[in-house]
Amino acid sequence: MKFVKILLALLFAFSPLFAAEAPKNDGESIAAAILGQYNNLKSFSAKFDRVTTQNATGKKSHDNGTVMFIAPSDIRMDALMGGKMVEQIIVDSEKTSIINFEKKNVMVKKSSNEAAEYLAFLKGLDEVSKKFTIGDSTGTIEKAKKTGMVIKDGSKMLKLTPKTPNQQVKYIFITAINNEIDSVIIIDLMKNMTQFTFSDIKRNPALDKKDFKANIPTGFEVTDF
Repeated sequence: MKFVKILLALLFAFSPLFAAEAPKNDGESIAAAILGQYNNLKSFSAKFDRVTTQNATGKKSHDNGTVMFIAPSDIRMDALMGGKMVEQIIVDSEKTSIINFEKKNVMVKKSSNEAAEYLAFLKGLDEVSKKFTIGDSTGTIEKAKKTGMVIKDGSKMLKLTPKTPNQQVKYIFITAINNEIDSVIIIDLMKNMTQFTFSDIKRNPALDKKDFKANIPTGFEVTDF
């Protein structure tokens, strides 16, 4: 009897260690493999193709361009159509500047949340987990394709759901091939869909901080909102 009590005491003593080493479920493992690569990211650059689909009309718009990031929060996104710059978004820790070259205006928003959340994966698994519930949606890919999402064969897919109400984002889907991010799909509250498909991804490239300063062309109207 004494031996049994000692054995039970040892099991209880070591049970936290066993619990800590419990294997992750499939969703956690996929999230760790895809997003974990972005933990402690210092910089990032990539080319993108972007397709936005309006839920009410089904109308699509398409552009492409480049995106750059310097930790902790600086983002620059240049959008082009037909090789001509049409929009530039500059984000820092305090504001978002949106320069529209066709309309010759600039909108300055005293917040960086929207653009930062579109590219939430740049913050890595630990930071994303604080703001989003992360789930494995690989099993729903065929259904997702029917909504218009373009997802390559062999992809895995994560679903990010904001933990607190968000005025811009309802869901973010991340697709990856061989654990390398291929696209990010944003669904807003009106069920409009924006899909970024990335290429030429570089993690921790050498970038110049001065390229993240908004240079507003002469004559452009600036509006704070």
